[in-house]
Amino acid sequence: ADLGLRAEEDIWTRWSFMWRNRKTILGLVGSRCKVCHTPQYPPQHVCVNPDCGAIDQMEEYPFSYRRGRIFNYTADMLAASIDPPAIHGQIDFEGGGRFWFDFTDCTLDDLRVGMRVRMSFRKKYYDEKRDICGYFWKAVPEKEG
Repeated sequence: ADLGLRAEEDIWTRWSFMWRNRKTILGLVGSRCKVCHTPQYPPQHVCVNPDCGAIDQMEEYPFSYRRGRIFNYTADMLAASIDPPAIHGQIDFEGGGRFWFDFTDCTLDDLRVGMRVRMSFRKKYYDEKRDICGYFWKAVPEKEG
């Protein structure tokens, strides 16, 4: 990615953080409240459902194989991206849960609110100084028809 002026700060991957959060990052595992069954990503200790608010009553909840629909989206020509423009938006998962993801395998013109997506584990960035690729989940629009 051409990071240009946005790369003044040398941000490196903290491996202790990656290890502690490996299920969340690599597996796209969030949490679901045992009281009201509200799923959420990333995992939380307090339920996001305003009618519940249970504390430490969560179980692991995988999102990686769940389909979703586009809630909103945008393109950013200034954000650091391997393939500009950076296209990202919020995905509403079937069964509940919403999170902000990058899109891949599409252009901005291919997208529309309500379109079905699936998740795919893809390259997020490349750190040239350390020769490390970072990966995360991206939303892939499903072809209609």
